Amino acid sequence: MIRALALLLALVASPALAALSPAQLALIGATPAADTRLPVNTAFVDQAGRPYRLTGAPVPTVLLFADYTCRHICGPGVTLTAGALHDAGLRPGRDYRMIVVGMDQDGPALARKLTADQLYGLPDEARALTLLTGTPPVIAAVERALGYHAIHDAEADQWAHDPALYVFGSNGRLSALLPEAATAPAAMAQAITDARRGVAWRPLPARTADHSLAGRISAICYGLASAHGVYSAPIVMGLRIGGVLICAVLALILLAALRRRPGDAA
Repeated sequence: MIRALALLLALVASPALAALSPAQLALIGATPAADTRLPVNTAFVDQAGRPYRLTGAPVPTVLLFADYTCRHICGPGVTLTAGALHDAGLRPGRDYRMIVVGMDQDGPALARKLTADQLYGLPDEARALTLLTGTPPVIAAVERALGYHAIHDAEADQWAHDPALYVFGSNGRLSALLPEAATAPAAMAQAITDARRGVAWRPLPARTADHSLAGRISAICYGLASAHGVYSAPIVMGLRIGGVLICAVLALILLAALRRRPGDAA
């Protein structure tokens, strides 16, 4: 619950951007093919600057794309994902490995900063998390292989992208595709179990668009925008009001606790 509130507050604090058109945003998504596999011969470096390749892990892989300088939900999304794995009782290294693929060349230093900022309360997950940096051709090749479509807004230097989670079996085959911001521990545990068993992912029929607030927030990471157009002023205002109300309730709870005296219960 606290992690979900942190995500909401991060959204409230972020300015709405709208440099990309609704037509451009409509192209963004995660649409892997039925037999999607982790690509081989992809030369990344991790947050320590060491060479790293995607294939060859003996445990299931949880993979997501992120912009290490994202001002919206990339950072909190990493926290939510690691938190869901932790709350599911899954141990990094033994049950899974978690990989973040940086979408540009921000570099290992910013990758390390994201880990320090977002996973300070999850030390085991922070130590095991792998954050990758690659050249534009390498990143583009991985996106093509995984059916991932993102667009760079050069004016804001931000990426509009789908915050989806890919879960692969130890054989490198895609087993599950999950919504990052809405993944519960039970769903994560089931996805890891299926990946361990070698269950293959199958594309679902075209879904009806989710126009709810939660659906829009989880649909795309880009200045509170969705694939159906950027957020209107009333929605942005609603998010800000919601954040203020949450802060007010927390303040009232704190004041009530401070005003209590040991003798009040007598």
